[in-house]
Amino acid sequence: MVQKAASIASSTPSVSWRGWLWDSADVSKEERRFLLKLDFTLLTFGTLGMLIKWIDTSNITNAFVSGMKEDLNLYQNQYNYIIVSWTVGYIVGQWPSNFILTRVPAHIWIPFLEIGWTVFTFALAGAKSYTHLLALRFVVGLFEAGYWPALYYILGSWYNKRELGKRNGILQSAVSIAPIFSGFLQSGIYNSLNGKAGLAGWRWLFIINGVISLPVAVLAYFFLPDTPHTAKPTWVFTERDIEIAKERMERVGRQPEGKPYTFKTILGYLTSWKTLLFTLIFTMQPFTSAPSTSFVFWLKAHNKKGKPPVYSISQINEYPTIANAFNAVYSLLTVWISDGPLRGRRWPTIIFGNLVAIVVFVLLVVTPVFGPFSHRAPLYIVCGIGGSAVPLTMAWMAELISDNAEQRAFTAASMNTLQYTFNAWIPLVWFQQIHQPNVTPGNRGAAVVAGLNVLVFSLITYLAHREKLQKKRNGQLAPTNGVLDSETQSTDGDEKKAVVVGDKEIVPVEKI
Repeated sequence: MVQKAASIASSTPSVSWRGWLWDSADVSKEERRFLLKLDFTLLTFGTLGMLIKWIDTSNITNAFVSGMKEDLNLYQNQYNYIIVSWTVGYIVGQWPSNFILTRVPAHIWIPFLEIGWTVFTFALAGAKSYTHLLALRFVVGLFEAGYWPALYYILGSWYNKRELGKRNGILQSAVSIAPIFSGFLQSGIYNSLNGKAGLAGWRWLFIINGVISLPVAVLAYFFLPDTPHTAKPTWVFTERDIEIAKERMERVGRQPEGKPYTFKTILGYLTSWKTLLFTLIFTMQPFTSAPSTSFVFWLKAHNKKGKPPVYSISQINEYPTIANAFNAVYSLLTVWISDGPLRGRRWPTIIFGNLVAIVVFVLLVVTPVFGPFSHRAPLYIVCGIGGSAVPLTMAWMAELISDNAEQRAFTAASMNTLQYTFNAWIPLVWFQQIHQPNVTPGNRGAAVVAGLNVLVFSLITYLAHREKLQKKRNGQLAPTNGVLDSETQSTDGDEKKAVVVGDKEIVPVEKI
C-alpha cells in the first residue's frame, strides 16, 4: 500500500447541510479561498455579461410594442425578419468564435466581443428604417455569438461535477432575469425619458443598454480568468491558485486545450453520440421556448383601435416578467437538487420538466385563446419549464466530454448554432407575428417536440450509464470530487475515502 502526497482538492462527499447549500463549505480553507476568487470573477462578470446581452434580446420585443413598430412602420412580418437577422449573425459567428477561444486567452477574446457588441447596440438607437435595423441586428448577433457558449466552456474548465450545475444555473438565471429588468426598464424609460433630447423611449433603451455594457467589458479584461492550463499568474489568481485548478481538473479527467483541429478530429466530433444527441436536444429547443413569446402579443391583442385599452403599455411589458421570474426560480431549484440530493445526476429533473411541458402545451392547444386572464396567463407563465433544463444540460455535456477540451468547445458551439438555425425559421412558420397569439399549430408542435426531448434525454441517460460501466470495467473511471454516487465507487464496491489532515485532504489510498 502506498500513499500519495497531500492534495488540496476535495474528495470527501458533503456531510453538512451547509455543503448542500454551497459546496465550498466542506472543502479546505485554501480551496475555499480559491473558489471564492473564482466565483467572484467568473460568475460575477459572466452573469453581468449574460444579463446585459439578454436584456438586449428582450429589448427588441419591448421596443416593438412600445413605439418602434409605429415609428418605423413595421406592420407586416418585419418583426420576425429582424429577429432572423440577429439569428443569422449569431449562427455565422458560433463555430469560428469557439475555435478561436481554444487558442486565444479568454480575458482578451470575450471583452473584444463585448466591446464590439456595445458599439453596435449604441447604433441601434439611431436606426432610421427597417433596413437599418436588419443590418445592425446582424452585426450585434455576430459579436454576441461567442459569448454564451464561451462562458459555459470556461465554467466547465474550472468547476467539478459537484460545483458545475449550480454555477451554470446561476449563469443561466440571467437569461430569465434579463426580461424582467427589460420590461420594467422599458416601462420606466417610456414614462420618464420618452421624448427627451428628441428621442423616443424605445431608442433610449438601447442607449442605456450600451452604457451599462461598456464598463463591464473593460473590467472583464482585468478580472475574467482564462482556462486553468492557459492562465498565467495575475494579481487575482496566484501561481498556487492555478496549480490547485489544474489538480482539480486532473482529478475529474478534464483535459486541457492543445489538440490540433484536423478534418479527421472534427469528423470524429460530428459522429460522436455525445455531440450528436446534445446538439439534437438544442435543435429542438426553439420549439419548446417559442410558446412563451405569445404572452406579450396576447396581452397587446386585447387592445382594439377606437376602444379603451384593456392593458396599458406598462402592463404589456411587465406581466410577462412573471414567467421569467418563475423560470429563474425553478431553474435554480433544479440545479441545487441535482448537485445536492441527486448527487450530480442530471436526468431526473430534466425529464420531469419536459413531462410537465407536454401537459402545459396541450392545455394551450385545447383552451380558448382569448379566455379569462386566470385561465390563459398561468399557462404562459409556466410553459418555459422545459427550457429551464439548459444549465443542467450544458453541465451534463461538459461532464460527459471531460476528456477533450476541443470537443467540448465544438459541441457547445454546435448546440447553440443548430438551436439558432432552427430559431431562425420556426417563428416564421409556426409563430408568425401576423397570427399571434393565435398560434395553436405551433403549440401543438411544441407538445410533440417536448415528448421527443423526453426520449432523447432517456437515450443519453442510457448511453452515459453504459459508457460508465465500460470505463469501470476497464479501470478508466475518474473519481468525481465531492459527489458520492455510483461513479465514486471502486470496482470491488468499496467507497473511496479520504484522510483529512488539518485543512488538507489526502488523496484516496491506491492499491499497487
